[in-house]
Amino acid sequence: MDNQISLLHDHLDGGLRPETIIEIASKENIELPTKNEDELADWFFENISTKNNQVFNKFALTISLMQKYEYIERISYEAVEDLRNDNVQNAEIRFAPLQHLNEGTSPVEIVKAACAGLIEGEKDFGGQFNLILCGMRQNNDSLDVAKLAIETTNYKVVGFDLAGPEFNYPPSFHLEACHLISDSDVGLTIHAGEAADLSYIEDAIINCKAERIGHGWQIIEGCKQEGDLFIPNSKIADIVLDDQIPLEICISSNVKSGASEVSIENHPAIALLKSGFKVTLNTDNRLMANTTLSKEFKKAKEFLKLDSSDKELLLKNSSDSLFTNL
Repeated sequence: MDNQISLLHDHLDGGLRPETIIEIASKENIELPTKNEDELADWFFENISTKNNQVFNKFALTISLMQKYEYIERISYEAVEDLRNDNVQNAEIRFAPLQHLNEGTSPVEIVKAACAGLIEGEKDFGGQFNLILCGMRQNNDSLDVAKLAIETTNYKVVGFDLAGPEFNYPPSFHLEACHLISDSDVGLTIHAGEAADLSYIEDAIINCKAERIGHGWQIIEGCKQEGDLFIPNSKIADIVLDDQIPLEICISSNVKSGASEVSIENHPAIALLKSGFKVTLNTDNRLMANTTLSKEFKKAKEFLKLDSSDKELLLKNSSDSLFTNL
């Protein structure tokens, strides 16, 4: 599977098509800021910040449109089509099933809906697509999601994630869920070091046993910079480098969200790769960040000195780090 195009970090509820949003909102009488597709795409892209939770407010809208089996199935199917049109061959798409229960559908049925969309998409467009189930770190039901992930491995579930606002919600708040996953065949990734500091990465890996880190670019806090390279000078950076723990880095999303003071010109993604860290490039939220995986590679080439050998290594890292391959 070396050098196939694989995507590890993509949120289902962050990648809806504007036209689909408008159509479902019309059927369900859900108010939108505009019914023009281009204007709606701009609205999702503009003024997003994790610091004041604007990004989560926009997720509240997309999630409100994903409360019925048929809509989740459709949005999953369209995600496969859109990713295949961007030449993605393998992807693990994540969402938080317990956020989709307003119509009384069971959590298992919610997962089945997403699975059905992926299967139909694979039939029509090819590729291999699986699911990661997210527990929301600000809630107290992560153990339920972990149990659901283990229960639904026959429905394309390969991983469990902790998502949501980082600040004040360290991964170890969810130790029971993480340890349950660690003792299972389900993969464990945790959002850490996106908006919060290095201690969240350390907590995710040391205490929660995360196999991959969502975002994780703040690992640079545990390194010293020598020229263009980052050299570990902390225990956790040594572990991430030595154990080749995959970092699911999302350049456009990091810059757009305002999660920390990082610009497209100084994002450390490629410098970390050249320093030996197991970096992967990802989309995060295609709608909110107005991006695709091919756009992420183009930006890395234009602004961060990505060369052809770097690109091959990124592709290999992503394919090797799929939970079906770890």
